[in-house]
Amino acid sequence: MQGDLRIYRAAAAAYAEGRNPYGAGALTGASGRTQALPFVYPPVVLPLLRPLIVFDYRTTYYAFFVLKMAAVATLILLWQRAFFADDASRACLYLLCALAYAQTLKLDVRAGNISVFEQLLIWAGAIAFLRRRPWTYAAFVAAAALVKLTAAVLLVLLLVDRQRRSAAALLAGAGALALVHGVSAALRPDLFAAFLRNVAALDDRGSVNPALLALIRDGVERLAGGKGPAHLDMIVYGLTVLLIGLTSLTVVRRSGLADDRECVLFLVIFAYTLISPRFKDYSYILLIPPSVYVVVSVLRGLAARLFALALLCTHFFAYQSWVTALVLFTAYLVYLRRPAPPPPESAALPGPA
Repeated sequence: MQGDLRIYRAAAAAYAEGRNPYGAGALTGASGRTQALPFVYPPVVLPLLRPLIVFDYRTTYYAFFVLKMAAVATLILLWQRAFFADDASRACLYLLCALAYAQTLKLDVRAGNISVFEQLLIWAGAIAFLRRRPWTYAAFVAAAALVKLTAAVLLVLLLVDRQRRSAAALLAGAGALALVHGVSAALRPDLFAAFLRNVAALDDRGSVNPALLALIRDGVERLAGGKGPAHLDMIVYGLTVLLIGLTSLTVVRRSGLADDRECVLFLVIFAYTLISPRFKDYSYILLIPPSVYVVVSVLRGLAARLFALALLCTHFFAYQSWVTALVLFTAYLVYLRRPAPPPPESAALPGPA
């Protein structure tokens, strides 16, 4: 339970003692045992983890657990107030919070990961985006990306506005991230290089990391009967990212969705999830609100909704979460591409007698 917390605490302790927390065997738990998993967060995160070593492990464990549960409750409350006002949507929200994507919320609580805190930042930013506050959105997303770099992709949502202040906020957010990590690399090049090595060595597959790149690598190796041709996985990955990105962009431009900020927000979140090279099982928390929206507002007919809920709330194969996201994304694209109904014709005025 909360195994990632042990990694965070061990990394904070190693850094406080002047050791390299990215080195093999550098992380030791409260009992003195070496932690098997490496530390894979940027060096700028290390000073932020220092509070984890102020108290003994037992106190830290329960305090962190209470904070996570409070964050989960806050996140659900934020979702229902911002997006789901009616009873049907809220019932679906509660169901998906409990069961969706292999019980992604439960997985995060059990893992002790910081994902739920990342989600709070992203969704607080999402609400700012809906309220046309691009600088606030950029600040929240940049804060999330400070810890998990791939979240920076969500800054592209600001391009929807086609306004100078949104473009400026995007550039400022991206520039701030580049500056912070650049300064970190300049001050401690040893730590930054070790961080990059640990990240490059990551190769989680299957149900713990149901992401596009892992799926492609497993598929290529299965078809080739072993390791496939060099770089084939990255070529297929790049082409798939291009396809999903261009399809999403085409739908937004042709459907005139720029003014429907909620629709664009959910579309970008679906696309971001599908193209992320690494997306752990607990990261699928991000997809709960868009999935509720598709089930309740996009799908028509009882059979379609039951099928979607069956995909969402069961777990039979390793990459089911990613496949489910692809199915819902496709249904959403079809819905957005449908032509708007024509305005009703005005009743004919009676002519002269």
